Parts: sequence; structure tokens; C-alpha cells
Amino acid sequence: MTVQIPGDIPIWPLGIIVLGILLVILWLRKPSFFYLLCFSIFTIYLLLVIDKTLLPIEISGPNVDAMRQMPFMSQVNLVPFYFGPYGTLAGSFATMILNIILTIPFGFGVNFVASLRAKTFLWLVPVAGVGIEATQLVISLILKYPYRFIDINDVIMNSLGVLIGYIVFRIFAWLYILVTQRLNIEHEGLAAYIYDIAIQAHTTNKSQKTYNHALDQ
Repeated sequence: MTVQIPGDIPIWPLGIIVLGILLVILWLRKPSFFYLLCFSIFTIYLLLVIDKTLLPIEISGPNVDAMRQMPFMSQVNLVPFYFGPYGTLAGSFATMILNIILTIPFGFGVNFVASLRAKTFLWLVPVAGVGIEATQLVISLILKYPYRFIDINDVIMNSLGVLIGYIVFRIFAWLYILVTQRLNIEHEGLAAYIYDIAIQAHTTNKSQKTYNHALDQ
């Protein structure tokens, strides 16, 4: 008999309950409705990432027994841009692109739920990139078999996706400020919240440059 922690639907009831608890905690701090909306969307995105990258988790069964007979490191690649003895860059290209796409929303969306300076974000890029593979490694060590293939190439592509997402956000923020100011658009509701986030990102980065310049004098 195979015992496994399944993916897809089972994660969602627990995830929604956790999200509801977090929203209540945040609501007590009296944030804006649009912050709660962005937080909810970002949390749902994180649940999708967990669903697609960490589940299902097989605990026992014939497949698990067979995997436990294999050398652990046979399912771990720590060499960048190495795709196995028979793999090629062309053959792995689609998977690499998907790994980039997976984390672009993180690099873009995290700015709507947390105020991050550009320098701080540079530290977040590798941390976010390593996060998925590190979690897979920890789960594998607990299960005593590599339930997922752990690949440094995934770390690189995930990190690149986060960086691309942040660059897209910076361009978006700059364009949003430029267009709305040129057209004298009044900001209300969600548009006002997005404008505040864009201004905050712009002024935070500018203030940091001014501070660094003052230190150099």
C-alpha cells in the first residue's frame, strides 16, 4: 500500500484557513482593504507554488522502497548547467523557462505586501531561489530518500525569475507614475494604493542613493 501526502485539492482547505487567520491578524492592525487584497492574492500564489513544487509527497510504497535503495546524491545535481550524461541545454530549455516563469510573480508581487529597498531585494533574490530546492532537500532528508530531483539549475532559474519580476515591477512603477502624472489622473481606490506603492518604491530607491552619496563625501 502506498501512503502519500497528495497535491492539488488537499492543500487548499488548510491554506485558506491559514490565510483567513492571517487576514484576521492583519485586520486588527488596521491596514487598508487593498493591502489585504494584495496580501490574499500573493498568498494564493505561494500556495500554488507549494502545490506544484512540493506535492505530492510519498511516505511509503513500492516506489519509495525502490528510491531508498538508490544513492541519495544520484538525485542531486550541484553542477550549474549540467543536465546529466544524456541531457542537453536544448532538451532542458522548456523546464528552465518554466522555472523562471514560476518565480516572476514573486519578484513582482512581493513589493505590494512588503516595503523593500533595492539593496535588500538583492539579498532576497538568491534566498527565494534557494528556498524551493532547500525545502525539497529538507523533506528528502526527513523521508530518507530524494522524493524530488534537487537541481542547482532550478535554483539559478528561480533566482533569475525573481530578479526579472523585480525589474518588471520597477519599470511598471516608473511608467505608472509617469503616465498618471502626465495625464493628471486622480487616484482613488485600488489605483491610489498602486500609486502609493510605486511612489514608495521610487522614493525609497532615491533616498538610498542620496544617503550612499552623503556617506561617500
